[in-house]
Amino acid sequence: MDLSDYLDGLYACTSRDALDEVLIDTFEEIGATALSGYTFPYGGGVTTDKLPILSTWPDAVKSAYRRQMAGDDPIMYAAMTLGTPVHFLKLEASLDFNERGAAVINAMRQAGFQDGVTTPVYAKPGDFAYFVAAFPEERPDLTPSDLRRIKFLFSEYFYRYRELDTAGVGALSRRELQVLVAMVNDKSNSEIAQMLGVSEHTVGTYVRRCFEKLNVRSRTQAILRYIGAGTMKLPSVEP
Repeated sequence: MDLSDYLDGLYACTSRDALDEVLIDTFEEIGATALSGYTFPYGGGVTTDKLPILSTWPDAVKSAYRRQMAGDDPIMYAAMTLGTPVHFLKLEASLDFNERGAAVINAMRQAGFQDGVTTPVYAKPGDFAYFVAAFPEERPDLTPSDLRRIKFLFSEYFYRYRELDTAGVGALSRRELQVLVAMVNDKSNSEIAQMLGVSEHTVGTYVRRCFEKLNVRSRTQAILRYIGAGTMKLPSVEP
């Protein structure tokens, strides 16, 4: 794995789909067959709701995690507390899994994952995320240097992820940004049209342009992209 080629690949990406593809392909080279990443609200702690970045886990594992262990993940807490990459194989015996946690680990094992590396990463102060790379077999061969390299891969991906978020939001016109802010505030197209004094058809056009510029396919994705850009103060939605 050439880290220079990896960086060149990341910074050649102009869309989230392309960025994810570079990350996934790079981790496949080192044997990781599932990845996930969650970002935390700005200024939030590890107990706050996490926002998804990506996940290539099988649906059965995703469902088990959301149902059983999201928000109460001892592996995540260990990595976030230490601030360093953590090798699951070396950590598992020392963690206290409750029944819900044990159910998630069992779902992962049934799906064919035997080991993994978890790590926190930071794009800037107060803006952090938690990533996991899972392996289909135990990896006692992973050295401290390997773990730091894995953290580097995720860190650079996350930094570029934030750059694309910011660039996408910055490309919106004033009216498009007003419509996006209204969506963040859970307003319907009808309510937005009334606030801005335009037709619902016009609002629909602005929504579509927002999706295109942010490279998203839904309101939820657009809202997450806006939050991900780090904009704290919502601008006025008045006409």
